[in-house]
This record gives sequence, structure tokens and C-alpha cells, in this order.
Amino acid sequence: MSLREIQESVQQIAWAVASVLRVEVEIADTDLMRIAGTGRTQAGVLHTMAGQDHVYRSSLFAGQPVVITRPGEDERCRPCAHFGNCVETGEICCPIMLDGQKVGVIGLLAFDQEQRERLFSDVSSILNFLQKMAELISIKLKEHLMYVEQQLALEKLRVVMDDLDKAMLTVDQGDRIVQANQRARQFLQLGAQDCFAALDITAWLAAIREADQMQANPKKVVLEIGHEAKEFLFSLKPIVLDGKIREWVITLDDVEEVVEIARQVGGYEREDAFAVIVGSSPSIQRAKDVARRVAESDSTVLLQGESGTGKELFAKAIHQASQRNAQPFISINCTAIPEQLLESELFGYEEGSFTGARKGGKQGLFELAGSGTLFLDEIGDMPLHLQGKLLRVLQEKEVQRVGGAGKAIPVHARIIAATHLDLPERVTQGLFRMDLFYRLHVIPIHLPSLRDRREDILTLANRCLIECATRLGKPIVGFSQETKALLFHHDWPGNVRELANVIEYAVNMETAASIQATSLPGAIVKARKRDALSASSGHEGQREGLLSLKEMERLAIAEALLRVQIRKGRKEEAAELLGISRASLFRKMKEYGLSK
Repeated sequence: MSLREIQESVQQIAWAVASVLRVEVEIADTDLMRIAGTGRTQAGVLHTMAGQDHVYRSSLFAGQPVVITRPGEDERCRPCAHFGNCVETGEICCPIMLDGQKVGVIGLLAFDQEQRERLFSDVSSILNFLQKMAELISIKLKEHLMYVEQQLALEKLRVVMDDLDKAMLTVDQGDRIVQANQRARQFLQLGAQDCFAALDITAWLAAIREADQMQANPKKVVLEIGHEAKEFLFSLKPIVLDGKIREWVITLDDVEEVVEIARQVGGYEREDAFAVIVGSSPSIQRAKDVARRVAESDSTVLLQGESGTGKELFAKAIHQASQRNAQPFISINCTAIPEQLLESELFGYEEGSFTGARKGGKQGLFELAGSGTLFLDEIGDMPLHLQGKLLRVLQEKEVQRVGGAGKAIPVHARIIAATHLDLPERVTQGLFRMDLFYRLHVIPIHLPSLRDRREDILTLANRCLIECATRLGKPIVGFSQETKALLFHHDWPGNVRELANVIEYAVNMETAASIQATSLPGAIVKARKRDALSASSGHEGQREGLLSLKEMERLAIAEALLRVQIRKGRKEEAAELLGISRASLFRKMKEYGLSK
């Protein structure tokens, strides 16, 4: 804060005061450099007052006005070089303050008897006037500093706006552009900033306002730029001051550029389709790895596993990870449709092929799947006579509708089949065709039961709990230790499906902040007691019902990682939840086979 920054204004004030009081005026800064002067002092403007500044120093030091009625004789003048021989006949000075800080001093000087009489005729009034002039100078300096801050803020805003990838402009209530960043000038071909006032942008603004009122997000508008129509995504936001809209901020994104960026990003950062399959146990990881590797091929996949192990989830993930993901995924459970209808559902039928047949016939699922994926669930239960027809479709890559009179229709869908049955055993029993088995058994993937991957049970339980509690609006955040033990040691004949149902039941029953054992279905608790009794009678299981420290540590880490993953956080947040360092977390993840 220096008076030198407003030297011209200070000089104007000095002249004005001198003309009113008809005495000489001198104004200096805190370094006692003369900033303004009149009469005899004007020649020394912007020079230091060396040897002539003692009274001003005294005023600045005390922060109070100083009145000298006898210059050259007053004790406060003694250090001055002109003490005893001063040309002045009187002096009054007053400090200039800004926000409690001294920024300078203003002095009134008399050099003859007439000026002396005017200066001391009414000292009180003169002092009051001088203090008002000091305040005026202070206000001028404050206005200048505020202006500088404002200009600095505007310059920062300009730099930030020009660095944005979006086009941004502000318009006033008269539909004139106030400011536009470099991107806006480029998009809208605006030219230089000083030409904005002459631009007629009413047509653009009308189109933007109409689209803003008519559309939901994301909002699009077509603007004519240089005789060419261009499409933009846009936003329109008001700038409100004192309850009134003063200006509008408009942002624009070129739709072609947005689409191209999305295409580029999509090519390199494709989402993992298998992320929905929860679990880090070696057995489920092996199944996911095989599924990932075969997703891009057209080979037939056979998913084998008990009921509830996630066979359809795997089938959908394989489809999503393939190049067919933009095509249909069609699923059919071969046991859910009556035998007499299954054939027409799979292969379709022609008009008049049977009583009640739809006019014009009907496409079968092989046709409807197009170039997508057809998932045949519970293939092991398919009737024998249909197995032969399915084999021919797989071999010939064509399907014949029921009543089709020999007309073949090409099929391009990929086949993923699934079963909970032992197909080789079914072949031995004569219930499943051996040739169809080998046609399906190109890429077999075994999905482990939940009891064969117990390390995933609590991870899955936590995922189910979070989803179910959120859906039902219940503030439940975890499981008691007893509940964890019951969940961990249960055999889960229904696998993940059974686990999800048990968690939903418990969430509905629970009134506490965590799931207690009493909220689990009675069958779970009874089964656990039965197992514990059996183990006790057989002198086994010293630690039945308990988790080892290693198991508890692994489960705690898996649970923390899941919570962070759900809210799309960083691994460091999981380390904070567990109270360990980032390095320790990664070491333990490697030790327990938990994926990064």
C-alpha cells in the first residue's frame, strides 16, 4: 500500500486544498518521500525530504496531528537542519490511515504572515478539515487497491477461462457479450474482445433459451456459425446479484468433439465386465480368468456348477466383454418351459404349423439372438428329441422352424450353455447325447460352490447387505462376530442365491445397526448347532464356530476393500479404515491373494 500508486490523484487533492485554504500543501508517504506539493514544495515532488521531515516523523510515530506555531523554535523542530532559521511561519500535519495502518502524512504550511493568520485563525476547524482530506486520500488509495485486486481477479478468471476445454461466455441483459474465452471465440468465430459490442447474437441466444426451456439434461442446441449449422451441448446459468439477474453464463461443447473423445476413451478404458462377479478366492479368480480369455472368441462355452453359483452372471459378463455386446443377449431356462413349447420357443414356427399358431409364424430365440449371444440354462435337462435338433443347429449353423418344410435359416449367435448336472454321468445313463456333450464341451468353465470358496462368503455377504439395506432404506452397516461365524461356516447348498436371500431376510428382521444372529433364518442357526453337536460327538473341531486370526484379518481386509470399491475410492482409504499403512495393505493383499 503506497501513495505513490495514486500520485496523480494525491497531487490533485493537494492543489484543491491549497486553493481553498490559501496555504501550501505537502503530502508524503511513510518513507517520507514527497508525493504531492504546492508552491515552494512542488519542486520537491517525488524526492525524499531528507533533513526536513522531523515533524512528519513525529506525527507518523504518534499517529496524531501535530501543530507547530513557532517553526524553528519548537523543541520538535530541534533535529531539523533549519532549526533557529526556518522560513516557515506555521505548520499543521495529520497522519493518513488506511485500515488501521499509517500510509502517509498531509501537511499544511505557512510561509508568510497572511498564510500564518489563515492557518491558525481556527485551528480546530482546520484540523477537522485536514483529517477529512486525509480520509479522502485514504479512500482514494483503498479504491485503487480494490481496483487492482479486481483487475487481478479478472485476469485470473481470464486465464482460467481460456484454459478450459469448454467454450464459455457471459452475456448481459441487453444480449451483448461481456466476456468470452478463447474456446468460445474459436467455436463462434467471434474475433477480438473489443469487437463484441457490435456483434448481433440474438438468434443464438433465442435458440439456446428455447432449447433450455424445452429439454432435459443433457441439453443440445444447433447454432448457425458462418453459414454452417453446428450442434453443441450447452448450459445456461444466471449470475444473480441482490436478487436480480445481472448476466448469464453460457458454456458450449462441440458434440462432434465430445463423441470423438468418448470413442477414444472407450477404446482404451473399457469397463471390466467381470467386476460384477464378487470374490477373490483362487477358484473364482481362475473361472473369471478363463472367461475373460474366451470372451473375444466365438467358441461355445459350457458353464458347470451347482445351482446359485452365478452361471447366468458369468454368461452375461462373457457377452459384455465380447465384440457382440451391442447385440442381444437372450436367455432361456430349458426346465422352465414345458417340453411341448420348448421346441417352438427355440426354433420358431411357420404359420399354420399347428393349431393356434400365430398368423405369419414366429421367430425362435436363435433368430432373435441375431449376432448376439444365446444362453441355454439347465441344458442338462433338455429332452432327448430336442438335443438332436440342437446338435444340428450347432453343426450346420442354421435353424429350421417348426413346420418350415425344409427351409433353413442361417444363425449367427454364440452359444453359452450351463448346467448344474454331471453331464458325463447323464451321458452314461443315456439321458444326454454324447455327440451334443462334446459339441458343447468346447470351453468348459467350472464355477465353484460357496463352501469351496469360504474366503469370499463375508465379502459377498457385505455386498448383499449394502445393496439390500440401501434398497430397503435401513441404516445397517455390518454383522456381529457371531453372525459372521454362522455365515462363514454354513454349507450354503443354495450358494450365492441362498446367501442373498438370507441377507435380505435378516435386513428385514433386524432393528439394530448390525445384523445379529437372532435375525438370521432359523434354519441357518439350527444347521450350525447340528454341525457343532456332530463335531463335538466326534471329538473334532476344537475351534468350531470361531475364525482364526488369519481368517479374521483376511475377511477384514476384504470387507474394507469392498466398501472402498463400492464408493469408487482409493486403496489408501481402505488402509485408513483398517488402521494400517498403504505398504502393509498391499503386502497383506498379496499374502491373502486379494486382487488389486
